[in-house]
Amino acid sequence: MKSTVTSHAQLHHTQTPSWAFQSSVRPAKHPRSGKCGHRRVVTVHAEKSGLQRLLQPLEGLSKVEDVSFRWNPANLRWEKSRTKMADDASMMITPMIGEPYLVWPAVHNYLQRKKLKTISPEEAYKLQQKNKAVLVDVREEKYFNQQHAAGCVNVGLFQSVQGRTPLDNLKRLAMAGFAMEATERNPNFRQDALAALPKNKTIAVMCSLGGTLLVGTKPRELSGKVFKSDPDRAFGRESRSLKACYELYETGFKNIVHIEGGFPQWRYDQLPTETD
Repeated sequence: MKSTVTSHAQLHHTQTPSWAFQSSVRPAKHPRSGKCGHRRVVTVHAEKSGLQRLLQPLEGLSKVEDVSFRWNPANLRWEKSRTKMADDASMMITPMIGEPYLVWPAVHNYLQRKKLKTISPEEAYKLQQKNKAVLVDVREEKYFNQQHAAGCVNVGLFQSVQGRTPLDNLKRLAMAGFAMEATERNPNFRQDALAALPKNKTIAVMCSLGGTLLVGTKPRELSGKVFKSDPDRAFGRESRSLKACYELYETGFKNIVHIEGGFPQWRYDQLPTETD
């Protein structure tokens, strides 16, 4: 779906980082045919002021004061960039359907600066049993009801598309083609979290993926082959639970941990589950 950048005033968000998009067309050769053509490069840049001071310099760019990154449409991922931007805009993406959101690289750097801790499902279970932590599952309610960690609270970061506009219906139709349900951000996530979660205990967050803040991957050996690290995975692996951790921090929660591997890992480790 097409996305637009919303201004600071439109979002009424006083502490949103300032960012900018820069789009340029550069000459390039096709990797197979060798024919000359052009490719469009979109670069995003953050200036350090206000909340931007929470964004730490990326690995390999420690001598660069400004944090820059860009979206690579060919590989469908965010990449580090040294390109400096001249203009600023609020780096909140407003999809044509749903709520505005902060782009993943900004969330990643925010959580790194917060020193978000990732723990195993077993560690989370032990904290829960000692009454020191509350487990929160941010999957949609229908998946949570099918099966979830025992004693877990559901606060969905996403919800089924609610509207009935042509765009809403088009999204439903498109996702139905992939046998998937059309979803959108839950606009009441922060209010729901405040109503359901205590602030005097650790909040352990899980989803259906897990995700990671680790950049790159360590070399590993599998079936006699050595797989080298991936230096291009510059912003870990995004997930709904990590994005929910950002939202919880912004809501005022202090003691937050992220559960590695999410609910699939919890189930694989044969920890207690239940259904509603």
